[in-house]
Amino acid sequence: MHSDFIHTVSGEPLYFETTDNFADLRQRFFEVVQRCRQVMKWPRERVLSFVVDRAIFGKEVFEKVLSDPALHLITWEKGYQRQPWPPPGGISGSMVIERARNRADDIRSYHLEYWDRTWPKNEPLRQIVVQATNPPGRVIQVSILTDDQKGAAIGIIGLMFGRWVQENDFKYLDKHFGINQITSYGVTGYDELRKQVADRQVRSAGAKALQEQRRQLRAKQSRLLLVEAKGEHEQMQRQQRIKALEEQPDAQQAKKELSRLRQGQTRWESTHSARQEQIQKLSGELAELDAQGEQAQQTESRLERMIEEKMVRLDPEKKRLMDSLRVIARNVFYRALQPFKKAYNNYRDDHGQFRQLTQASGVLEVCPDQIVVHLMPRVNYPPRLRRILATVLEGINAQTPVLPDGSNRRLKLRLAHRSEMKLSIAPSG
Repeated sequence: MHSDFIHTVSGEPLYFETTDNFADLRQRFFEVVQRCRQVMKWPRERVLSFVVDRAIFGKEVFEKVLSDPALHLITWEKGYQRQPWPPPGGISGSMVIERARNRADDIRSYHLEYWDRTWPKNEPLRQIVVQATNPPGRVIQVSILTDDQKGAAIGIIGLMFGRWVQENDFKYLDKHFGINQITSYGVTGYDELRKQVADRQVRSAGAKALQEQRRQLRAKQSRLLLVEAKGEHEQMQRQQRIKALEEQPDAQQAKKELSRLRQGQTRWESTHSARQEQIQKLSGELAELDAQGEQAQQTESRLERMIEEKMVRLDPEKKRLMDSLRVIARNVFYRALQPFKKAYNNYRDDHGQFRQLTQASGVLEVCPDQIVVHLMPRVNYPPRLRRILATVLEGINAQTPVLPDGSNRRLKLRLAHRSEMKLSIAPSG
């Protein structure tokens, strides 16, 4: 089960779909964007910029993006190799990204230098190589790719380096709202989905198995070749040292060292032969696998393979409904949190403190024109925190919330003390 989420750049979930991985992200992306446009009623000509992780990287994706003037893509370059810095011709610019850590005035500065150029591997794309230094001094170098040729480099860099807010939201949705729960175990077999999914040719299971065998054999052979190269280098050094000792006028003084070196020479000759046999054997096995690979079927129908393996798709409808409610609950919580977050100014536990308040028990005082909710948290708040929470509740009350039962009675929230409550038991009848 997979969920494709579209967030705002500030990390708020805006649209999502629930599916599986029959089609990978590079195929699902464009259809999700199209349906998002329809649901959000965005005009077709409205230009949208998407910031996506490396999973979107692919030649076919870049070709589709370049052909759509209403779509921009910003992503990391997959497999980028670090280059000497500064680059030839010097850097294009520098910037500083500031992020608050534990409170609004606890600022950490990240210093970035960048090299903005046309991507040599695909000239219609733009490459921005960034060398970033964090406050402790750790340096990383990454490459950003985009088809947006007009956007300011610092804006594109800021968007790409800010994508972590989406990952944070996934973690929060999972921990506090259960976004990863399955909800329903209903399934549909792929034999029933023949007419509903777009089949495609993929690398066959046999070709994948042969490729994995080749990878393992090459890795084993590479280790042996590395040991062999190291041994040859040490053997050459031993021979040079033996020759130097034998040419000394009084070779008797070096007798012990000569004996040790010659023993090492003998050991290497015996192990060298065994390693050469192993290397030759592996070369033969690799050649045999290559021959098998040429004869093997290279591609196959993904749909037929999944039907043959009796694969099924989880029914996404119930999960989609529950996840919609979870996302709505998340958005309501975050919106209500903002006044408290600003007043409390402690990012380490503001979510936890506010969540305790939202989960507090209480007592309802029913009056003809209003209902007063006396909230009784499970913890004893210190005086400063109580004052902040009371102010937040006053702000909610100032918006004059009304009970949604058609009575127009006001709803008033207040932070109560347990000592204020007195319970009495009256006999019945």
